[in-house]
Amino acid sequence: MTQDAIEQLISRVFPALAKPLYQALQRRIQDYFSAGNIQDISQLPVNAQDFTRVMLFSPFTAEHITAKPLILDRLGKSGDLDTSYAPGDIKKKLAAFIGDNQDSAGLKARMLEFKVYEIIRIAWRDLTGAAPLSEIMMDLSDLACACISSGFEQLYPVLTQKWGTPKDSNGKAQNIVVLGMGKLGAGELNFSSDIDLIFVYPDSGQTDGDRSISNDEFFTKLCREFIKLFSMGNGTHFYRVDTRLRPFGDSGPLVMDASAFEHYYQSQGREWERYAMIKASPVAGDIAAGNTIIQALKPFIFRRYLDYGAFDSFRDMKQRITLQVKNAKLKHNIKIGAGGIREIEFFGQLFQLIRGGVEPALQARPILLILDTLVEKQLIEEKECDELKDAYHFLRLVENRLQAYQDRQTHDIPEDPLQRQILALSMGYEDEDAFYAELSRIQGIVHKHFSILLVQADDEDEDSSSQELEQIWDSITDPQFQGEDLSISGYQDTGSVVRLLKALAAHPNTRQLSQAGRNKLSQLLPHLIKKVGEHPDADEVMAKLIDLVATIERRTCYLSLLIENKGALDNLIVLARKSPWIISFLSQHPVLLDELMDPVTLYSPPKRDMLEREMERSMSRVPEGDLELLLEELNIFRQINTLRVAAADVSGNFPLMKVSDHLTWIAETILNQVVVSSWQIVTEKYGYPKGMEGKGIEGCGFIAVAYGKVGGLEMGYKSDIDMVFIFDAEPGYTSGTERSVDITRFYSNLGQRIVHALSMHTPAGTLYGADMRLRPGGDSGTIITHLQTYEDYLKDQAWTFEHQALIRARPVAGDPALFKRFDIIRKKILTRKRDDAILKKEVGQMREKMRAQRLKYEPGQFNLKQGRGGIVDIEFLVQYLVLRHACDHPDVVEWTDNIRLLEALSVDALISGEDSGILQNAYVNMRKTIHRLTLQERSATVDEDLFSDQAAKVAQIYDAVFMS
Repeated sequence: MTQDAIEQLISRVFPALAKPLYQALQRRIQDYFSAGNIQDISQLPVNAQDFTRVMLFSPFTAEHITAKPLILDRLGKSGDLDTSYAPGDIKKKLAAFIGDNQDSAGLKARMLEFKVYEIIRIAWRDLTGAAPLSEIMMDLSDLACACISSGFEQLYPVLTQKWGTPKDSNGKAQNIVVLGMGKLGAGELNFSSDIDLIFVYPDSGQTDGDRSISNDEFFTKLCREFIKLFSMGNGTHFYRVDTRLRPFGDSGPLVMDASAFEHYYQSQGREWERYAMIKASPVAGDIAAGNTIIQALKPFIFRRYLDYGAFDSFRDMKQRITLQVKNAKLKHNIKIGAGGIREIEFFGQLFQLIRGGVEPALQARPILLILDTLVEKQLIEEKECDELKDAYHFLRLVENRLQAYQDRQTHDIPEDPLQRQILALSMGYEDEDAFYAELSRIQGIVHKHFSILLVQADDEDEDSSSQELEQIWDSITDPQFQGEDLSISGYQDTGSVVRLLKALAAHPNTRQLSQAGRNKLSQLLPHLIKKVGEHPDADEVMAKLIDLVATIERRTCYLSLLIENKGALDNLIVLARKSPWIISFLSQHPVLLDELMDPVTLYSPPKRDMLEREMERSMSRVPEGDLELLLEELNIFRQINTLRVAAADVSGNFPLMKVSDHLTWIAETILNQVVVSSWQIVTEKYGYPKGMEGKGIEGCGFIAVAYGKVGGLEMGYKSDIDMVFIFDAEPGYTSGTERSVDITRFYSNLGQRIVHALSMHTPAGTLYGADMRLRPGGDSGTIITHLQTYEDYLKDQAWTFEHQALIRARPVAGDPALFKRFDIIRKKILTRKRDDAILKKEVGQMREKMRAQRLKYEPGQFNLKQGRGGIVDIEFLVQYLVLRHACDHPDVVEWTDNIRLLEALSVDALISGEDSGILQNAYVNMRKTIHRLTLQERSATVDEDLFSDQAAKVAQIYDAVFMS
């Protein structure tokens, strides 16, 4: 190969290359040609221009292909330089390359040879622009994973020959679980990165060999052999293995069983360990067991509430990063310097930690995917996302170019002028100054976005009143402090506020707070006192909110939420002023405090279709078979949506009928999901009734019929669900599993599971009281009734009060085909001809019996439900009229709610339009008042003057019907 030919080749690719670089490149090319005995450019096994670029940009590659020209020959002739590998390809290639029966030294040599070949292939495709950044990162990650996996696969049988196979207590063989952390776990590895690994094994036990040892000993030996395999050798590193991220760090055991591993994080895990575990992924060994372990840690990594409690920890992390980047040595570091890769990753991972538990899409590992998700969830602007993604792409390319240069773990922009030129050229910049100007611009953008993270809203002016409030709380436990005589702006009785604060300071929850928790409480209270004092009923509201604080303060994340989000605190104060019930509800279910953040959703309850979609999203977060989490999600679903209804209710812009409709829709949506889940459980256990094999709830031969408040679309905040369960299936036994059972037992089990799910107490609360007393036979009847038996009972045995109850009955969950058949039976029973005298007597007597049992008369008070002219009188009046006239006017039984029943009775002239209007207005006003009293945590009793006129008119209509 002539000197002129080499010069012409360089000049075509780099027409204006600086002389020192030109000479260095010329020498490298000449050395390669000599080593490979290449006489002409046409003999190059690769594209000549790509070859020239790589020889300049990567002395590492030049050195290796010169020392072993067959590497490049193989790369060129195999087509590997032009091929994008599919997932798993590298591992297959490595397995074939290693072969069988390798001793430790031979294994390491073959793996190292393979790694050099693949690193050169990947670098070549990167430096020549043949592959995008995403492919380069994935190939580098797959290469590391293949080496890790192959290493353990080769070492494991060697140890089992000596010690036996490790097994759990049930005799199941155990394998290692290797968790890749950081960039390896996320599939974002760079050229010369360490590989951060954590080792776990599924279960404790013993090996089954003649020289039996514990599983812990076996896997410790295995991991040590693996680290030895990957250690330095022959002057060339393989991979640097870093295990310091494991529980207890360097001082902890090298490997742990899954139970101890999970316990560590749940009991001792710190915020930085949550941050580290975001990208953890099983990369070798027992992948399925690794996924199970990661799934078990999800509640630790991603809290099931918006995690504002970690803000201070995150600020500490950010502060440490900020202080570190001020180090002059990091001025030109593109990873951990100002505006570097770490700041982009911190930006995304902060949102993951705070919101990942409620937004599963944020639990992904790759940072670019997270940034896109943040836009989709409207957490950041699209422009912000684009800037950070572009910056990440640019900086990762720079990182690759730096490390491909010498296969050295560096992130520093070189000081050497020649290396700086090479870096600029490798990034596609002929003008070196233009490249470094662009790098500076991009780092400036990244650092700007990083700098605004976790910046607290402007602190309120530290006026004298704010300082006094801080001093009051700081002094509240001082026996000599006499705060009752102080004046606190906005409060009529300062002494009562001071006494409330003293009670809070003495509360067991307060006394058990950590120092960090005490600091948060000290930060919140002065602000809370001041904000509440801006309202006219400050004394009363403060008492409610101090009780709430005492309830939630042990979960300091809730204190942080109120500190960090002024809107949430404002919403809380508004609700406290209007409804003590809501504050009590929040005290019982503090996870709902997150809802205070968004007034749009807080005061706008979703309609039926939106509730169903929200339920689908909620259920998608529940692993199959996890009944405990299912019930927890259902409780949270109910609580969130009940809070929204209550907030809309007290806002004054939500009419009674909408309140009842929404509360009923919530109950129906939950009941439907409970029926679906229960059906899945019983069919998996017992199989299916004949003809229903593999069918879902649409063909299950079962319905839940709601009576009372749910059936009548008049749900209240504290209403139970009155139900009857009906089935229709061929007699016989179920089939499809080993535990076949009689059909009646099958449906009984289904009904019992539904009742159990509704009424079971969970850490998140209880769904509803399930009242089954209206079923045939009452409390002594079976929980499930065949459709024909149900019809026969209603026709031949039911009491009049059961027919009254049937007016408000409607199927709400289960098999749609049975809905129609139930409606036919209901109408048939309700439209029977009845003896008016007997009907009137039985309904009237039942009403007076109920009044005698349930009405406790108080002078000057009117009981809205049981008092004369109250709600129950209206309900009995409507039920009597429907049963009396339905035989001649069947259209009146179309509805189940009292308002439309009254309208139907009026349309058919069964009651005068004037009387119907009186009854409707009274019914609505009284129910609205009960809702308000419930939200004020008061009983359904008011001063009799408030409803004396309306109650008298209702009583007059009632008497005219029943006394005639």
